[in-house]
Amino acid sequence: MKLIIEHPEWQTPKQRVLLGSVTLVFWMAWFYLWVPILSVIGWVLGIKLFHYQMITLGGLQGFLGMLAWYAVGVLLLGGSLITWATYNIQRFKNANRRGPRKVITDEIQANHFNVDVKDVQAWREAQILSVTMDEYAQIMNVDSEQSKAEGVT
Repeated sequence: MKLIIEHPEWQTPKQRVLLGSVTLVFWMAWFYLWVPILSVIGWVLGIKLFHYQMITLGGLQGFLGMLAWYAVGVLLLGGSLITWATYNIQRFKNANRRGPRKVITDEIQANHFNVDVKDVQAWREAQILSVTMDEYAQIMNVDSEQSKAEGVT
């Protein structure tokens, strides 16, 4: 059985563009996160660019000035998350909003997927199913491998 994740050619062009864009953005973010470590490695190895930018051009003062703004940003974001969590704890402290699960019968499933109820019952008993669906999540074909599974010990 082949999975869709192993076959990117099964994706629509819109899905390929979207997933490729998301992947590119996260790879760029990943490389950006390595920039400070690369700077420190360059500094340790004696590359003069770090000295020129930080000492000669006064980048250290700018860095220290920005460090205070970063700290303020971290404190504001952290404080807002703590405030939001405290608010939710107080608001929902004694409230149990979870209810019992809805009972889903074979008839409901059959109606949802536009198939026969007897098929749903047979599929439930099968050990191995191969389900083919269209792009709208409608069942196109189901192959039951019950007889093959019974022969395996």
